[in-house]
Formats: sequence, structure tokens, C-alpha cells
Amino acid sequence: MNIVGRLTENAQVQTLSNGKQVVNFSVAVNDNYRNKAGENVQQTSFFDCAYWLSTGVAPYLTKGTLVELEG
Repeated sequence: MNIVGRLTENAQVQTLSNGKQVVNFSVAVNDNYRNKAGENVQQTSFFDCAYWLSTGVAPYLTKGTLVELEG
């Protein structure tokens, strides 16, 4: 899966009860298409994401930032 979109808010670092940390963020993806009537339709999909490898990315994941995710 490949997602390209913009962050809807600043990333949040969460510390779990076992001491592990995760970076949580949400990505909005806009899709434009024409329906059967020929009208232009814009649809937005939202994806809640979690990044487990390092919390060092959190300061760079700010609202409005364009990101590409693969996984």
C-alpha cells in the first residue's frame, strides 16, 4: 500500500505501559473523479497511522506536511 497525503494535525508521541513509544498521526488523501453525470467529485479519505521505529521523526510530522507512506 502506498499513501500520499497531508497530515491533519501534529504527530503525538505516546508512551505505553510497557515503556515502548509510538508516534501517532493522521493522513488525509484527496481523490478527484468524475461521476456518471460528468460532475467533478472530490472525496477525502483519512488514515490513522502509527510509527514504531523511532520517536525522532515526530518533530518533523507537523500539520499540513506532505508525506508518503509505504507498507
